[in-house]
Amino acid sequence: MARLVVVEDDGFTRMLLCSQLRELGHEVVGDAAASAEGIACVRALRPDALIVDLDLGRGPTGLDVAHAVRRMLPGLGILMLTSYIDVRLIGDFRPLPPGSVFMVKRTLNDPAVLSSAIDLSLASSTGPSTAPIAARSVALKLRDGQIEIMRLVAAGYTNAEIAKERHIEEKSVAKAVTRLLDQLDLKVTEQRNPRVLITQAYYAFIAGLAEFR
Repeated sequence: MARLVVVEDDGFTRMLLCSQLRELGHEVVGDAAASAEGIACVRALRPDALIVDLDLGRGPTGLDVAHAVRRMLPGLGILMLTSYIDVRLIGDFRPLPPGSVFMVKRTLNDPAVLSSAIDLSLASSTGPSTAPIAARSVALKLRDGQIEIMRLVAAGYTNAEIAKERHIEEKSVAKAVTRLLDQLDLKVTEQRNPRVLITQAYYAFIAGLAEFR
């Protein structure tokens, strides 16, 4: 049994998650809806592990919380739950805190998977962070710059605007978009606009889908 703090901004999801954790035999010593509240819970309650959603709405993210509590408690288990198959899709390119476990929510259809993820976070709190559990996707193979270009294209930026944002030449953006289409195996036709294809792929990755065609 582990003493856990849960940080999840959606009240219904947080209630279900806490209930599931208790059924698995764990003690939920605290729960919070926002980053500051979650960090305060960890500081006050000193749990064995933190379970935190990556997307906490407006303001600091679950990644901010994870880095803060790792500095506070180096031996704390950290399990990050998210619909994103790659944390870089939110535009944050910092590495995960050492020893943290990253798990895609749609894999939580079996309580045993959640239990194993908690055990892994407790066992690896001082080791390297893990790749998303049960979510292998081409997105994980993309470089940081490619992920950022996907995000900006999906946000409606033109090549010129992307070039300005990333401090590179516009022709470099055009080449990067072409390479991205090739790496994602996206076939452009008269009916299939390249920017639409990239946008569709980006939002499929956000939804946690390994396949997007």
